[in-house]
Amino acid sequence: MGQGEALVLTAGGDRALVVDAGPEPEAVDRCLRSLGVRRIPLLVLTHFHADHVAGLPGLLRGRSVGAIETTTLDEPPDQAAFVRRTAAAAGVRVLRTAPGPRRLGAIAWEVLWPLPGPVAGGGANDASVTMLVRTGGLTVLLLGDLEPPAQQRLAMSAELPPVDILKVAHHGSAYQDPGLLARLRPRIALISCGADNDYGHPAPRTLAALRAGGAVVLRTDTDGTIAVTGPPSRPGAAVTAGRASPAGSGGRRRAHGRGNASGSWRCRC
Repeated sequence: MGQGEALVLTAGGDRALVVDAGPEPEAVDRCLRSLGVRRIPLLVLTHFHADHVAGLPGLLRGRSVGAIETTTLDEPPDQAAFVRRTAAAAGVRVLRTAPGPRRLGAIAWEVLWPLPGPVAGGGANDASVTMLVRTGGLTVLLLGDLEPPAQQRLAMSAELPPVDILKVAHHGSAYQDPGLLARLRPRIALISCGADNDYGHPAPRTLAALRAGGAVVLRTDTDGTIAVTGPPSRPGAAVTAGRASPAGSGGRRRAHGRGNASGSWRCRC
């Protein structure tokens, strides 16, 4: 069985910043409908592998999308062409990402990767758009599918702080840089992986390394759709994370955090 990835950061009302679209149009459409998302000022596609982009038609269905920002490496070419063709049919601009800060309402983020020039490792995974997000008092790092060569270069090129939430690279595969994980020290680690997937994700040694660093690990194959939220206007409040109801508000378990979240939802797509 396969797997995929899509992540939604609420921006107030019916607006959201969305990172990746998953592999199935119906799944991402259903997820966004359940969250009441009708306007997506920006969709970020971390790289062009089908498990991150093939759901694009469902994401575009009945929604206003301002622009799509993609990685700088058009690999695999057929999937890059699919994204541009689908976006053009919907009248949505496709832009190449560049390092630097961005903001959407209360969500602020910085694109840390890829840097200008050749991609470390040379493949689509290592060209993944990597974002350091700050929202609702939380710091969140989204690593796409970065593998160790790019993770190591990222650690050398960016001033990475400890993070509250880490979107673990490449579905929790064994290919992680231990130094980067030790530096980030996430409170909550999110892993998007398919139930009984053929890749063996997440790898036992990755889970062990995250837990040894003090992270609460949440994974879509066992926890389903995951919501990360926190009580508003309570600095230092604990972060709540766990399995989400369709409204993104139920069945959660508590994990310690350093701030409070206005809300972010991870869709199992």
